[in-house]
Formats: sequence, structure tokens, C-alpha cells
Amino acid sequence: MVKSFNTNFKKQRILVMGLGLNGGAFQVVKWLLAKGAILTVTDIKDARVLKPTLDQLKKLAGAKNIKFVLGEHRVEDFKDQDLLIQNPGVPANSVYLTIAKKNKIPIVNEAVMFFALYPYRKIAVTGTRGKSTTSSIIHHILKQKIKTNVIAGNIATTPMFAVLDKLKKDSLPVLELSSWHLENLGDYQLSPQISVITNVLVDHLNRYKNFNTYKQAKINIIKYQTKNDVAILNLDNIHTKLAAKATKAKVYYFSLKNKVNRGVYLKNNSFYFVDKKTEPVMPINNIKLLGQHNLSNIAASICVAKIVGIENSLVDEAVNSFKGVAYRLQLIKQTKNLQVFNDATSTTPDAAQAAIEAMQDKKIVLLAGGQDKNLDYKALAKTIKNKVAKTILLAGTGSAKLITELKKIKYPSANLFTGFNDLEKALLEAKKQSTDQKILLFSPAAASFNMFTNEFQRAKMFDQLVKKHVK
Repeated sequence: MVKSFNTNFKKQRILVMGLGLNGGAFQVVKWLLAKGAILTVTDIKDARVLKPTLDQLKKLAGAKNIKFVLGEHRVEDFKDQDLLIQNPGVPANSVYLTIAKKNKIPIVNEAVMFFALYPYRKIAVTGTRGKSTTSSIIHHILKQKIKTNVIAGNIATTPMFAVLDKLKKDSLPVLELSSWHLENLGDYQLSPQISVITNVLVDHLNRYKNFNTYKQAKINIIKYQTKNDVAILNLDNIHTKLAAKATKAKVYYFSLKNKVNRGVYLKNNSFYFVDKKTEPVMPINNIKLLGQHNLSNIAASICVAKIVGIENSLVDEAVNSFKGVAYRLQLIKQTKNLQVFNDATSTTPDAAQAAIEAMQDKKIVLLAGGQDKNLDYKALAKTIKNKVAKTILLAGTGSAKLITELKKIKYPSANLFTGFNDLEKALLEAKKQSTDQKILLFSPAAASFNMFTNEFQRAKMFDQLVKKHVK
């Protein structure tokens, strides 16, 4: 039996588990408050930490009626509710979720609610890497023709419930979905009409039991599609290639290495789209994004654009005018002698490798490090040895693993600077070591939570420090 929940929220007793600081939960609370729900908000963070979000909530009409339980979760709050909304940061094995399930309380997240409340065609993108960039390129292309098109979801700049009431039936919203979103969508057997999986790589092993569990969460995006839906998969990634078996949808592939039977491929520096026939879409010579990984993101985006009927000229114009997403290999400063890139949303070794390789053959100064997510740093260490002149590492368990791997392959100790508990001091050291180099790259390859609230706070702080210190 497929799970369901009541979407008439007036006077429903609703528990919001996890308020956070990213804005998604705030927008859900704001929306439900306007619908007349009876709200309890609980978060293990205390009021001092949550002050920015709480200050926004206090401005809302009726906010004084919200019951707050902060700095803890209480068992009694998980027993007598009509609905529980789970913040993506709450792990699926939480004992409090178990209590709610025993008390037969439906558990949803913002994605499940959005899918239930907006039943029209949606495009959704997931992947270990590239989902923000791919979602943003798709939106950048589609808004050329669909003026009410929006991008929302995990991208952090626009929560789903900030745009829900603005959408038309034909808006075709682009949603970036994390594995956390997809866990709950799987519980309700919901998949979008157009799905994209950019890739599946080893990640989040601090949260998931194993890689297969993480992979299955990602595959939920296509698992419940129908034969009338579309799945767009990366042929160059073994896990997404094999995921085709998990869907009933019509499958399109994108590839930089091989010709595809249906989808988008790269040949002779041009992208081609194949469906009933093969047609050239656009050359790559004017693309502003760096790296092979971004060519892959563009290929996926072109595939979506062609499926929904965007003309080649508009695709070409939009892709070539796209300058990238903030904090994803973003050039934030260029002086006479130095380029500074902010890639602070790089939270895995794979992401940092892609950033380093995007610099082509230039020697660089790498500022990296942070908290481990039970990931392997061997391959990144080899890339650093081959391409990085100097490495400056923030403190953290991920940094410790990387240092171990660098020592194993005899990366020169004179080129390695470690143990920085302060981003400003680390940047000053990186700047000092950049006198003979042309590129300073901040690509952490690790999580941020040992020193920052999240990777976006880390990114914004780096921006501010570069403005202050790099002239």
C-alpha cells in the first residue's frame, strides 16, 4: 500500500523536526502557518545558534502561536501529531522518527510535500557531483522560453516552498534533489516526470550504512517513473548506466566518451542530440565553464532542453552565456599575477580532483581540508602530487587522512602546510605561497561542520577574506 497524508493542513497538528539555518524549513513553516496549521518546531540546536532563522519567524503573522522545543528533542512531541516534517539533516535512523512511526504519524519532507501539492510536470536533478550546476544550466536554458520557470530545492538559494504558490501548470520547475530528499520520496513512491542523474560516486558514508544504501536513495528519482516519463542518465558513470534497469521510463543517455543511441554525446568538439535522428546542437568552443565535469553537466542539460522542445539556437545562446554557480569552481578574484577560485562546496575528494584537473596543466596552490565523511583520499593525493605546487590544509579528520596518503607517496613535506584552525590564517599562508604560482584554488574535499555551520558559510567567509587580503 502506497503511503499518503492529508494535504488540508488547516488545524492539523504538525511537528517540524529541524529548523536549521538554510531557509528550507523556514519557508515550510511560513507556508504552513499561513494555511492555519498548529505547529511545533523542534531542533537540537539551541535558540542562540538558530537566532537568524528565529528572527525571521518572529516577523510572521501568527508566529507567537508556534510552540518551540529547542536545544533538544522530547519524546512526547513525537507521539501526538497529525504529521511530521523531517528536515534533510535528520538521519533516517533517528530514534525519534522510530517513535513517530510507532505512533502512526506520517513522516514527510519538503520534497514529498511539494510533489503532493504540485502535481504537474517537474524536472528533477540529483547526483553526487554536478547537480547544482546542471539544475542551474537547465533553468538558464528553459527560462528563455518558459518565463515562469524556477529552480529550487537543495541548491540553497531558493527553497521549494518559496516558489510553490507562484508556479503555473506549465512552469516545468527544475528541482535539485539530495539523497535526503529522495529517501522520503521513495517512501511515498514518488518520482518526477523528467529525472536526471548526473553521476553516483562514493559519498556520505558517515550517514549511510554503505555505498549501496546511498546509491539506492539516488535511484529513487527514477524508480517510480512510468513509461510516459523520461530518465536521463550518465553513460560514463557505471552506476548511472546500470540504473536504467530500475525505471520504466524512456531512457536517454549523455556521454563525453561514446556515441549514444538516444540522448546527447560529444564528438569533434560539438554536442549532438539523438532521438529519431541525429542533429548537431552546438559547438563547445565558447563555453565559459572549466573542466570535463562541466561538459558532462552541460550534456545532461542539453538533453533536457531538447526533450522539452527548446531550439538549438536558444540552447547555444544560453549555455554560452552561463557563467557558473556561486562557490562551484567560481573565479572570484583576478589580479595581474593570480587567479583565485572559490570551490568551497567541494565536500568530497572526487570534487576536489575535478577542480584541480579543470586547471589543466598549470601548477596551483591548493587550500583544502575539513571533516571526513568516511571517504578515500588516495586518488586525490596522487592528483595533488602531480599537479599541486603547494598544499595548505585546514584542520579536520579529512585533512588527517589526506596527509597520511600524501606522505605515503612522498609528496614533499616542504610543500605541505597543515593544522590551520582558522580560515583567515590558512588563506594568508596560501597567498604567501602563491608568489610563484598563478592559481589559488580553495577546494576543501571534505565536509565543513568541524569549523563552519555548513559549506555555504565556509564559501561566503572565503569570499570575504579574499576581498580583504587579495589586492
